[in-house]
Parts: sequence; structure tokens; C-alpha cells
Amino acid sequence: MNPTKPIIAAILIAASLTSLPIPSLAQLDEPNNSNAEPTEILFLLANPPLPTVGTPTTNRGTGTRGDCLYKPENPPLTNLDGEKNFELTVSAYPTFWVYVPYTSKEAPSGEFSLQDGEEEVYYANLSLPATPGIVSISLPATAKPLEVGKTYRWYFAINCHSSNSLDNFTQASVTGIVKIVSPSPELKEELKNAQTPLQKIAAYAKHSIWYDTLTQLAQLRQNEPKNPTIEKLWVQLLSDENIGLSNIASQPISGAVITNSPQE
Repeated sequence: MNPTKPIIAAILIAASLTSLPIPSLAQLDEPNNSNAEPTEILFLLANPPLPTVGTPTTNRGTGTRGDCLYKPENPPLTNLDGEKNFELTVSAYPTFWVYVPYTSKEAPSGEFSLQDGEEEVYYANLSLPATPGIVSISLPATAKPLEVGKTYRWYFAINCHSSNSLDNFTQASVTGIVKIVSPSPELKEELKNAQTPLQKIAAYAKHSIWYDTLTQLAQLRQNEPKNPTIEKLWVQLLSDENIGLSNIASQPISGAVITNSPQE
């Protein structure tokens, strides 16, 4: 995917305790700086293509059988594809990210489905973490890997208490799209030369690879939960006006969901 009119979201990075000057765009492209710890990441997001027939175009949660319990203090069920449904990955087994505003008591179960057109290539029942927050679902190695060049649809649904009665359950869901592409020679070289996690994140971001950028940064945040720099980067990324996820930028990462799939 070669963007012709990229959306540029500049995310400031104080990647180390050093006070290095922020380089210009020209300086970032100089070979001599290729191994330096980035002080700025330029996230290039291509204008998304027009959706194919039947492809969901929204990342907002919608109750499919009525409304879940209303929680005005929390954002709605939201996937992390971004406001414009950014779709690219270079991983045959990507990780998907969703914000869930409910506890495991309020939404005790759910389901995840990945589809190639009309064919379901992966399905799993879900058990959610105890607390509200951003959760992840990774396509396991036992599933069919994504094929380069294909666009897939995925669905994440939760079974939750109805807003009308705590004795009744309803369902809310979000949808997203993911497309696997081959890494360009330039990206391969930059990843090969990357000496730190932030350099890898910068490389994915530069080449518009959204899922891998998001996953790498989320994992870094989980590994260093008390690192204010990583927290700042995460908030800046999600809060960018072109990404449109400022309402969940400060929400915690609750962890991976527990999956139970017939395919595993």
C-alpha cells in the first residue's frame, strides 16, 4: 500500500533520559541517524480505501440485541482500529485490541470471529478480565494464518447485563478490518537495524503498519507500566485527531482475554 497523500501524525518521543534535540524531517531521513534512538516518530497513515461491500466502516460499539448497562463514567465499547479504520499488518497472526467498559461480572462472556468473505477462519469464546480496560485478542498459531493481500473482517461481541434489567442479558459488538501486506525492503532493513523497541515502533509507524505499531507500543506499555514516557507516547498516539481515540487514551490495559476455541 503506497500512500499518496499520507496523514501525518507527529508523536513526540522522549525515548530516553537524554535531552536530544528533535530532528527535522530531513534529518530523520539521513542514513547517519538510522540507528539513533528516535526523539520523534512520524506516523504515516495512508488515506483509507473505500470499503468493500459488507465491510464495516465504524469502530464504535453497538448493541445488537438492545443496550448494555449504561455506564456514563466510561467510554463505549470501542475497537482500536482508529477513527478511519486503519487496517495494515505484516503479521500472519496479528493481535486485535478493544476497549471494554465492563467488569467480568457485568459482561461475563463474549466471542470473537475472524472472517474471509463469507468464510469464518477463526472463532473463539471469550472470558473477559475482571476490570474494565483495553483487552487484546491474538490470533493463535493453531489458526489459519492470514494471507498476504487479503482483507479480513473481525467481530468482537460481549454478552452483558441489559440496561433495563440486571436479570437479562443483551449483546454489544464492534467490528474491524485487517489486511496483511508484505513488508517492503525498506521496512525490512529498518527493522533489521533497529536496536530498541522504540526504533521498531518508529519503523512500523513510518510505513503505515497500524496493527504492529499499536501492538508493539501496547506491549511496551504493559512491560513498563510505571514508565511515564511510554504512557505519554500511548496517550499521544491515541489522542491524535486523525486517529480519534482520545476518549480511551487514558484507559488502562487490562490484558489478554481468555479464549476457548474448538480450533485450539
